[in-house]
Amino acid sequence: MLDVETLPESIRNSKTLGNTDLGLLSSIDEIPFVDAAFEDDTLKNIIQYYSVDPDEMEAELHRYAKQLLQEGKVYEAWQVLLTNI
Repeated sequence: MLDVETLPESIRNSKTLGNTDLGLLSSIDEIPFVDAAFEDDTLKNIIQYYSVDPDEMEAELHRYAKQLLQEGKVYEAWQVLLTNI
């Protein structure tokens, strides 16, 4: 299991992701790699729409990752967060 302190700084210091979210993200053995085969229409839309404003894109990615975590989709949440690291 990961220690919360080993999470990337942008995730650890997120204004959107709470302690429960960080706990879920750190419940795996190691930070995953970006999966080139990962397909997600919402993720594509976020990147397309928010790419002109990196701060807003990060906030939107974190909101979407939080939603995925609430649905128990830790792998998918990681893939969303890794697009911006």
